[in-house]
Amino acid sequence: MANSASTYNSLIRDSLQRTAQLVVPSLPFAGLFTLAVGVLVFAAGALPEGGGGSAAFALLAFATLFAHSLFSVSMYHAVVPVEAGKLMAAWKLSLSWILVIVVAAIGASIIVLFFALIGASLGVGASEEGQTITDMTAEMRESGTFWPLFGLFIAMLLGVFWFAVRMMTFAAATSARGSVHVFRTWYWTKGHFRLLAPVMVLLVALPIVGFGYLGSVATTAFVGVPETPWQEGLSSAINMIVLLPSAWLGHGFAASVYTAVAPENGADAGS
Repeated sequence: MANSASTYNSLIRDSLQRTAQLVVPSLPFAGLFTLAVGVLVFAAGALPEGGGGSAAFALLAFATLFAHSLFSVSMYHAVVPVEAGKLMAAWKLSLSWILVIVVAAIGASIIVLFFALIGASLGVGASEEGQTITDMTAEMRESGTFWPLFGLFIAMLLGVFWFAVRMMTFAAATSARGSVHVFRTWYWTKGHFRLLAPVMVLLVALPIVGFGYLGSVATTAFVGVPETPWQEGLSSAINMIVLLPSAWLGHGFAASVYTAVAPENGADAGS
């Protein structure tokens, strides 16, 4: 991919074309995923405490993850060449997501620990009982530690975004090829960050923020402030329905990038 205006336009146009093609084939699986999210959130508030409730919630969480994977696979299979059936691809994608979630959890723990240690070394902390975040912020400004920590925080966010852009084809690859593709896709996007980053903001980040806001408005209008598990589940399902266009756009974009950068199957077998 060349970083030119025509390439940006071509990538956006191809992503939108693929998005239009994947909407209808994915609708049944979108409904299944929406239902699974609602049931999971309902169960979080309705299940009893204890080992039985925790086990039931864990099973529902994996079922929701599998429903999400089926939804993703249905979209990718509509617009890219495939080498596996939907159920097998969804199973492999679920395993891929578990791996990504574990890596993300480790990364988040490292970031939290890093800021905790840096903050402690700079004297950031509540020195008095009941001290608020506002008080701590004022103290940090006075001591000159606020802006260094804020700069580190922004750098961390940019690093997370860079990592997300580099990893964006793993789900499309796993769905299309029917085998776990996570870190082997890392090299496919090498050298393309300057092209992919702004398009990812346009077709992924902004739609999520925009439709997320619309989802909060819709849930407030239909349900109000949820007070029962049933209302919480319904609110989550409504919010997910409103967010569906952002999922379609994101998958159309990822499918377009995958088609452009992925090597022939087998070329990356050793990675």
